[in-house]
Amino acid sequence: MFKNKFFLLSILAVIVVILVYSFVGNEEAKPIQSVDNEYITTIQKLRSDKDTYLKKDTASPIENKADFKGLKYFEINPVFKIIGKIDKLTTGQTINISMTDGETEEYEAYGNLTFEIEGIKCALKIFKTPEGNLFLPFKDLTSNKETYGAGRYLDFGIDDVNDKQLTIDFNKAYQPFCAYNHTFTCPVPPAENFLNVVVKAGERQ
Repeated sequence: MFKNKFFLLSILAVIVVILVYSFVGNEEAKPIQSVDNEYITTIQKLRSDKDTYLKKDTASPIENKADFKGLKYFEINPVFKIIGKIDKLTTGQTINISMTDGETEEYEAYGNLTFEIEGIKCALKIFKTPEGNLFLPFKDLTSNKETYGAGRYLDFGIDDVNDKQLTIDFNKAYQPFCAYNHTFTCPVPPAENFLNVVVKAGERQ
């Protein structure tokens, strides 16, 4: 009899533990889901705002605005939001970058950016614009296949660099205006800014 009571009490204790754990686990999971939803909503709004700009603004590279239905994008994937480390270069270093029209322009090299994408080590050179912002042109294995052949870009504020680290969100990667209108001229990422990985994030063709 006592053995049965002990057995029943043990079963009840286990059930209580499971219920408590499940409740706590669900409470902890909610904020994570909430953050994910908020992040996705933010990216979707950025894309919607850009489509509105391209359809209505006079500076838009879209020539046939009446038939413009919006840009094409890869599915939003948090895997491509990563932290990179910046090794800042000596101020004043410049690099000549080719433009899509065959000319070259001088860009100030700000630093070397290193990070990993799904376990693969990557490196890119990041540049400083005359306005004091940061500019990251790159190519990857989708270039000239699923994305514009002359590369894609990411933009940052100088204050986005914190303790030599930078959050890189390839879901925000965009194609230059010359991808949509040949009368525009755009910088082509230098050879060292080729990523030997598939980055299915951001704008696509």
